[in-house]
Amino acid sequence: MSVLACETTEILTFTGYEGGKVEIRCPYESRYEEQNKYLCRGECPVLNKDIPVESGSPAKDRRFSLTDDRTTRIFTVTITDLRTEDQGKYWCSVRTGLGTYDKYTEINLEIKPVLACETTEILTFTGYEGGKVEIRCPYESGYEEQNKYLCRGECPVLNKDIPVESGSPAKDRRFSLTDDRTTHIFTVTITDLRTEDQGKHWCGVRTGLGTYDKYTEINLEIKPGKSEYSA
Repeated sequence: MSVLACETTEILTFTGYEGGKVEIRCPYESRYEEQNKYLCRGECPVLNKDIPVESGSPAKDRRFSLTDDRTTRIFTVTITDLRTEDQGKYWCSVRTGLGTYDKYTEINLEIKPVLACETTEILTFTGYEGGKVEIRCPYESGYEEQNKYLCRGECPVLNKDIPVESGSPAKDRRFSLTDDRTTHIFTVTITDLRTEDQGKHWCGVRTGLGTYDKYTEINLEIKPGKSEYSA
């Protein structure tokens, strides 16, 4: 019997970002609910396939995981810690039990570079050494349930310096955050101000879209002296 290369009737495209994750959703036909599913990488020849993850077996690459929803007949492969070399051709595959004739759907995975923080405005706040400042961060309607945070410095997309975020204990006890979902303003309070607190900060809102959080640039000025608070 001659071996066949992978054949497919459609190509699905998914996009991820460096350092983030992507979920590749793979639909399959009825009657294959009990069959093993796997992701094949590259050209996926019938022999010597590169299979980083398959249902029923430990993943060969820990960044890959697979879940199978047999009700909707969609299995999902999640890839974390994305890298540029992950870009390219994959195949959603279903074992048919018919030897070489597995079922395939071709996947095109695009990996985009991470972006620096983008903002449409800059807000300036002033505080005094030893005092406190309240940084008020407006956000758009529709993000009431999303996490908010303050990012310090240049705030790259990866390895952010986040002293405080809603829903988590503050990493720096001088920082606290409250969120008024009615006015769409969250407030970060910094106490015991120091000269090193001066500089660029970012009001950040998690969007649930990977690297594309919402940002407002903050310029924080620290002056000598002491005041209860200033904004």
